[in-house]
This record gives sequence, C-alpha cells and structure tokens, in this order.
Amino acid sequence: MESQPPQGHDRVARRRSRSLIDDLDAIVWEADAATGTLTYVSDGIERILGLAPAAWRRGREGWLASVHPEDRDLVDDARGRAAATGLPFDLTYRLVDANGDPVRVRDLGHVVPADHDRPPLLRGMIVSAAVDGSEAELRDTEARYRTLIEQLPAIVYSEDVESDRLRLVYVNPRVQELLGITPEEWIADSGVWFRMIHPDDLERVRLENERTEATGDPFSIEYRMIACDGRVVWFRDEAVLVCDEADGTPRYWQGVMMDITARKLAETQLAQTEARYRALVEQTPTITYIDALEGPASTLYISPQTTTILGYSPQDWYDDPNLWSTIVHPEDRERTANPDPGLADAVYRLVARDGRVVWVHDQARLISDDSGEPMYWQGVLVDITEQKRAQALEADLASERQTAHELREADELKNTFLQAVAHDLRSPLTAILGLSGTLEREEVDLDRDETRDFARRITANAQRLDRLVTDMLDLERLAGGVLRPVMLPLDLGALVRDLAVSSGLVSHRRLDLETPELTIPADRAMVERIVDNLLTNTAKHTPEDARIWVRVERHDGGAVVVVEDDGPGVPPEDRDAIFEPFRQGSVPDRSTGVGVGLALVARFATLHGGRAWVEEREGGGASFHVSLSGRPEAGRTDGAPPDGAGGNGAGR
Repeated sequence: MESQPPQGHDRVARRRSRSLIDDLDAIVWEADAATGTLTYVSDGIERILGLAPAAWRRGREGWLASVHPEDRDLVDDARGRAAATGLPFDLTYRLVDANGDPVRVRDLGHVVPADHDRPPLLRGMIVSAAVDGSEAELRDTEARYRTLIEQLPAIVYSEDVESDRLRLVYVNPRVQELLGITPEEWIADSGVWFRMIHPDDLERVRLENERTEATGDPFSIEYRMIACDGRVVWFRDEAVLVCDEADGTPRYWQGVMMDITARKLAETQLAQTEARYRALVEQTPTITYIDALEGPASTLYISPQTTTILGYSPQDWYDDPNLWSTIVHPEDRERTANPDPGLADAVYRLVARDGRVVWVHDQARLISDDSGEPMYWQGVLVDITEQKRAQALEADLASERQTAHELREADELKNTFLQAVAHDLRSPLTAILGLSGTLEREEVDLDRDETRDFARRITANAQRLDRLVTDMLDLERLAGGVLRPVMLPLDLGALVRDLAVSSGLVSHRRLDLETPELTIPADRAMVERIVDNLLTNTAKHTPEDARIWVRVERHDGGAVVVVEDDGPGVPPEDRDAIFEPFRQGSVPDRSTGVGVGLALVARFATLHGGRAWVEEREGGGASFHVSLSGRPEAGRTDGAPPDGAGGNGAGR
C-alpha cells in the first residue's frame, strides 16, 4: 500500500525554506510567465535596494521601474524569451535602489512549467554583482544558495552534458528522505534512476527521456518510483537544458523531482468513488443523464442504457448537442420545451434510431452549488413503453368500429381494382378479338394497307395488355421483397433519349429533349420502366397537340428525370394519391387504367434511394420528377415509398 509523507513535516520544511530564503543576501522572486507580474519577492530586496517587497508586486511595471532605464529592454526581452522557450537565463544588469543609485546585479532565472491548477511561472534569484571581483562574497552567496536548494521539499539534480552521455553531478539530500538512497550512492551508480522507476512506467519515461535529450525540449513527466523500503512514490519530474550563452552549446540539465504522491492518492480515491457511482448508475434499467444548463455541449453524461433503449450510444449524444430535441416525437415537442424551474417531470415519446416509438417518464432536478448557483440538470429516463402498450390494448377494444370501417374501405378498394382490371383487360381483348375476327372472315377483302393497320392495332392492344400484366406482376414482386435493383454504371441521358425517341406513344408529339451524357449506378430495367410509365402516363392524360418536355439533370450526387407537359395538370389534392396502387385522379378524363404505373415509378425510385413527385409546371401543366441517388436505399427492399414521396416536391 502506498504511504503519504507526514503533512506536518512538510509544513515545517516549507517554513524552514522560507526562512532561509528571507535570510539570503539575495532577492528571490517568482512571476507569472505570461504577464510578468511578480507573485513573490523575498525580504532580500530591503537589504539590496532598500525597498519593501510590496514595491515590486504592483504588476509588471512595479519591478520594471527599479531596472535602470538603459537596461530595461535587455531585462524584459530576456525574461520574455525564457517564458516563450522554456530555457533559463543568466543576466547581469543594473537596478536602482531607494536612493536612486545604480546597483549592479546578477539575475539567474528558470521556467517552472504549468501544473494542473496553476499557469507556468518564472523563478529566479538576484544577487549583487561585485565589481571588485570579491571571490569570498561569491562563495558565500553560492553557499547560501546551496543551503536553500538542499532544504527545498523536492529532489533537485543537475546533469552535465558530455560528448555521448549525461553525467549526474549533483542531487540534493532530499533523495534520501524520499527514496532511501544517499546522494553519494545516486551519483556513483549511473543506472539507479532507471532501476527504481516503476516497471509499468519505465518504457514511457525512457522514450520521453530519449526524445528530450535529442531535441533539447524541456523534460516534464509524471511517473512512479519504488523506494528502497518498497514504498511507491509518485514524482513530477521537470528539467530544462542550460546552454552556453555565447555559442548555444548544451552545458547541463537542471531539474526538480516533486513528490506528488498525496495528489495522486487523492485522484485515485476520487476515481474509485466515481467508478462505484458509475457502476451503480449503469446497472439500473433506466437512462441516467446530466445536462448542462446552456451552451453547445448540452449532454455532459448519459449512461450506456441509451444504446439498448434508444439505439443511440453515449457518444452520439456528446457529438450532437441537439439530439434530444431531434428525437422527441413531433407531437410532444411543444409540451416538453419549458420545464418547471428546478424540477422537470414529464411523460412523452422519443423516436429510437430504428424508428421505434419509445415512451419515457423523464424526471430531472436542477442541481445547485453551495451558494445556490444552478450548475446542471440531473435526471433519469424510465422506459414505460410496455405500460403504454398495455393501455393501448385496452383502447383497442374501443377501436373495433374503426377497424370495421377500414375493412370496408379495403373491400371497396378491392372492388375498384377488380372493376378497373376487368375494364382494362376487356377493352384491349375486345379490340384484339374484333380485329382478328375480321381478318378471319372470308368475305372481308382487305388491301395491304388495311391489313397492316389491323396488325398494328392488334399489336398495340397486345402491348397494352402486356404492360398491364407486367405492372401488376412487378407490384406483387415488390410487395414480396423479391425485386431488387442490380446497380451498374448507366448513361442515363442516352437511355432516356433512346426511349423517348423510340416510344410510339410520344415520338409523334411535339417533343423537346434535354438529355446530356450523365452516368450513375442504376438498374437499367427499372429505369426503363420508370421512363416508359412516365411517358405512358403523359400520353394518356394529355391531348394529341400537347407539348412534352423530357430532360435529365444532375441532382445531389445522383440524377433526376423530369417529364413535363402543358396539358391539364394534376390537382393539388391528387398529387399524393396518384402514386398509390389502384388510385387515380379525382377528375375524370378520357383515359382509364388500374392506377399501377405511377405506383411502380415511386417504388422503383425508392429502391434507387430516391423518390417521385409531381408539381405544377411553370406556365401550366404537370411536371413529374423522379430522383435517383445512384445508390440503393439502405434496408429498403419492399418497394415502400419514402416519407414525402408523391408530395409536392418540398422534400422531407
């Protein structure tokens, strides 16, 4: 089990360190690296400059005012460069004391990288730079600085950069207290650092060490070491490379290993508590969530049950802040928009990913901090779909009359279909029988042109019968999921042009073609049926002198086929119905039919990932559109039209 260093001992050590700092004949300082504002100044400022520490803590301009005017740019640039690069600095310049006299000083500083709860810092020590070269004064200052380093509550070390390796030349006594090894033992054994690193962290530390040695970047990493008595100690190890000011040659690495065991223990305990709470939340048969009060990331947390109940993973919620409002059933959106302040309790429907309607009971509470400031919503979604189904079963008993009515409508539709089929079959059959009977009569003497005309009329009626039977068979196969598209590259423009030109129905009409080369993946046979049925429908419902426009256009990565005419058009109330099987327009005209052709157009368009619709042509008439996406609709093989197919062209 990991142990924690005594907190009381650390406090005593910190007090001793602060006392040593204040007794130094030097100014020890600390500043925010970004702004240059000093956050600490030792009492040494009074001995060197005759100023109180507060004089330098009045923002960046406070300490800069004490720098000799001729040296300010030098000092400001050096500290700014250190903050930007992470490299230390060693600078000699002049300060101005309380009497206005210049004082020559030496400023040694380095960068402390940002920690979890603080920004990066600049730390340094300013000592008097004796112009008389007093070695005794310098040695005294160095001794005091060494005393300060050795009393810091962290392992401080220095490594010289040699030709092909690093050589440890100093480590303070704190290493013995934290790891149980003396500084002398540490320096003598070049491999002891790697051997004491926790096996699970060794490779990660080795790679970072190799990288920073090669690049000269600051070394900063957290890892575990195993002390001589078996304790596991967490360190945050930070080191910077010091280079020669003259030629930039690397000289040595200086670093600090800070004991962060207590923080890591607290983080572990927090993680364990969170894991227990998460396990409790994620085992309940409900969806638990935490929502932000506002902002783009509305869902801060949602439990995994959302995948089972709604088909949406937690990541789906995090990626789409508007997911909840999107999947609320349209009929329930208005009454779920404004929950009561502090508490929400509502029953409504959500639409699952697979289209299922899921009834939920949503209970949420507004969570506030200790001062009463609202922080977030915390709630649960309970799936009550089965309860609602039970209620629906009870309601079914009262809906039997409606069911009987629907059955009567279905029976009427069947009768309409039978009457239409009987009429459509009887009309061409009667014509075929009459024409062929005439040809069989010996007393009828027909010339060559009359005989050819009879044959043409028999062929046309037989083709009409063939189309009718083929349409009904295809409709049946679509309903059974048997008919599937075979997607191959198809020059849609060439196909539509050939069909229009060769069609006996519209080739003699006033026909305008706009069919450029346009290749998409499509089922050739189905596209031929789409175009043929559109042309047949137009020919049936327009007078002989009507003008017909046929064109092919690029559309949303695929294509759209458009057939327009300047005939009577389609009334708005019929624009949905004409794409349904066995349904025709409400306005009678000279044509008849079973109402299958346009239904097949819509089904074939759906199988191509598109849809079919009709709208009014500008200038009058009908404008039929069929979009083909170039890819089959995923999961749709039953021929059912997509939502909005057969509408007014506005889309879904």
